[in-house]
Amino acid sequence: MEHTEQGDGLDADALARVLAPRLRMVAAVAGTEHVTQAAEALGMPQPTLSRALARVQEELGMALVERTGRGVRLTRAGRVLLPHVERALADLRQGLAELTGAEEGRVALTFLPTLGVEVVPALLRGFRAEHPGVRFSLTQEPWAQSLNRLTAGGADLALTSPLPSGQGLSAATLHTQVLRLVVPEGHPLTRGREGRAVPDGVPGVAVTTAAREEFILLKPGRGVRHLTDRIVERAGFTPRVAFEADDIATARGLVAAGLGVSVLPARPKGPLSGTVELGIQDADARRPIGVVWPREGSGGGYEPPAVALFRDYVRRVGPRVIPDLTG
Repeated sequence: MEHTEQGDGLDADALARVLAPRLRMVAAVAGTEHVTQAAEALGMPQPTLSRALARVQEELGMALVERTGRGVRLTRAGRVLLPHVERALADLRQGLAELTGAEEGRVALTFLPTLGVEVVPALLRGFRAEHPGVRFSLTQEPWAQSLNRLTAGGADLALTSPLPSGQGLSAATLHTQVLRLVVPEGHPLTRGREGRAVPDGVPGVAVTTAAREEFILLKPGRGVRHLTDRIVERAGFTPRVAFEADDIATARGLVAAGLGVSVLPARPKGPLSGTVELGIQDADARRPIGVVWPREGSGGGYEPPAVALFRDYVRRVGPRVIPDLTG
């Protein structure tokens, strides 16, 4: 079958007629018990249907229909097969509806664990209120795995950070968080600094001032770890690693316990008790959060309408939702 573009105007029923003519023949004959009526329902000449049925039965090596006077009926083999034929047609129509219908499609979404608590539920709730027929397949995983899944075709969209360059992917930034050097309260780097956080725009500290400290990093493959690695590489040192945490919340807690320092996104509600957040003198101490999708021309060149609909919704609503719910 040749590739069908979205603009061709074919719906799920039209595509099913292309993919499953023989199944439809059996179902039509069973429904009408008359070859001529079945042929009319299928939009084909009666001799063509008769020859096609004969060919199917010959290839299967068993009779599916038998004549009864002026009509036909299914044989025992045909009656056994019919429920499976009907289910196959229904499944095929559903699958094609997901490809062609904006209001009853499926979206495969991968996202960061930190976005799974509030951000993703809020986006899905708002979108489903407008488009209740769209279904979702959800995968929660770290940054590197999320991008790998998207590149391999295992997901339609990713909500992640940082955003990729290259790899055949396109991205739109929804929100940007400032990265801070997070240290325990009473740490020498906090001396002479009033308050527990440095406001945006106020010069911070050079990350090299923490070069002798033990660092609490996120595990490899996490987006914040990738950003941290870039910052310390530019600063010209390799951090001493005390612990590698699975998530941002755990890393904050370990800093509060006095077990090391870390580079983490600024906490919207203010620094966690027991920690101080210091600005970093690095122009790229930012964490962009956004939506990522395969670039036009990759992945077979086809994007289901429901995927485009949800991506447009996320790009419209995400910049309002994400700043209030990420932390």
